[in-house]
Amino acid sequence: MRVLLFTDGSAGACAAATWLGQFAPAEPSVLRVVAIARTPRLPARFSSTARSLRKLILDQSQRRCEEARARLGDRWRDLNVDVIEGDPHEHLLRAAEQWKPEVVVLGRNVEIEPFPSLGSLAHLGGHHLDCSVLLVGRTPDTVREIVLGMDGSPSAREAARLLSLFSFTPPPRVLALGIVDASWRRDLALEDIPHGIQSTLGEVEAQEAADARTHLARRTAILASRAVVECEVTIGRPAEVLLDASRQRPADLIAIGHQGLDPVRRLTLGSVAATLLTAAPCSLLIGRKG
Repeated sequence: MRVLLFTDGSAGACAAATWLGQFAPAEPSVLRVVAIARTPRLPARFSSTARSLRKLILDQSQRRCEEARARLGDRWRDLNVDVIEGDPHEHLLRAAEQWKPEVVVLGRNVEIEPFPSLGSLAHLGGHHLDCSVLLVGRTPDTVREIVLGMDGSPSAREAARLLSLFSFTPPPRVLALGIVDASWRRDLALEDIPHGIQSTLGEVEAQEAADARTHLARRTAILASRAVVECEVTIGRPAEVLLDASRQRPADLIAIGHQGLDPVRRLTLGSVAATLLTAAPCSLLIGRKG
């Protein structure tokens, strides 16, 4: 597995590095750690100050990379570090495009911050990267509870595959949820729907739920040797169902597949991924597969 970790020294970035150290994949994997140094542009008459400030920032970024190397080197034998100078948002996308990781790991800062950091990079990565993304808000001692949204899409299956690669000890409980999407109900009151249409919709949703039950166990079979898997099918609004389940258990990680690979769908407001990016009470794995 090829993993790309971005670090900026924030609490979220440190949690992301700790997460990779604790739950490093069992199979041979490659980890690249990148710090993006955002250096200021000053007028020419302040060139001496600009040089000194640039050196301070680059040295600090290098130290962060070396700290990550020291923390992760025992678990990731194939590890390299790199400092990139420039805009974090631009170079996040560029580095992922050039190196082609299977998953990018970012710190997820829950609180909104006034300046660009990995908190805003998490939103950028969640929406616009072509690969899977792991957003780490905190690192538990062990991952005991995982909520997995399974819709049968290639991206959801990729999320399940990635989960199977990480070394969770002891094996976690995974709640695999097949959700029949009833988001359309928010725009209509039940009493406004004719009884005949209600009956037909009920039959359709029941059939979709039955189909989901049939396929759910097969789609999560890859996790059978690594986790205790519980399959459940429900009808509702996917984001709400996933959030409710993650709070009730409570979950250490939510894993979903991202449905919007084209630029227009990535910007769709109210999507499951977009909602979870801001509301998930724990770390979030977004699987992507074309």
